[in-house]
Amino acid sequence: MDETYPSRRKARKHAVEVLYSADARDEAPTTVLRDTADRLGWAKHGWFEFSREIVAGVADETEALDELIASSSEHWPIERMPRTDLAILRVGTWELEHETAPVSVVVSEAVHLANELSTDRSGAFINGVLGKIAAQRG
Repeated sequence: MDETYPSRRKARKHAVEVLYSADARDEAPTTVLRDTADRLGWAKHGWFEFSREIVAGVADETEALDELIASSSEHWPIERMPRTDLAILRVGTWELEHETAPVSVVVSEAVHLANELSTDRSGAFINGVLGKIAAQRG
């Protein structure tokens, strides 16, 4: 079995966890990633570099990503979104903007994370928002 897919899935999941934690603690995502990686020995894993790329990218572009998310989520301002959903949306939007994988893979992975980490309705919500962002990109 190809290790790339599970590794990238792990990278995304850990990036979401770090972004969520950073938001909850009001700390810089890169600081939370560094501290968590040091404590848990993440740097030795193959998925870590992609996770670090996601976290750094989202941290650098949060304002622009949030504008895209807000403009694509009808009746759901950023402030009202569950923090887990917002972290997943930021990762998915960053990936769409940087074309890290085909659109269908990015959206599918985000929905998978929502189903695993968030509410019963989150998968459909995230699918709709990322689908709209992808459609706007053309």
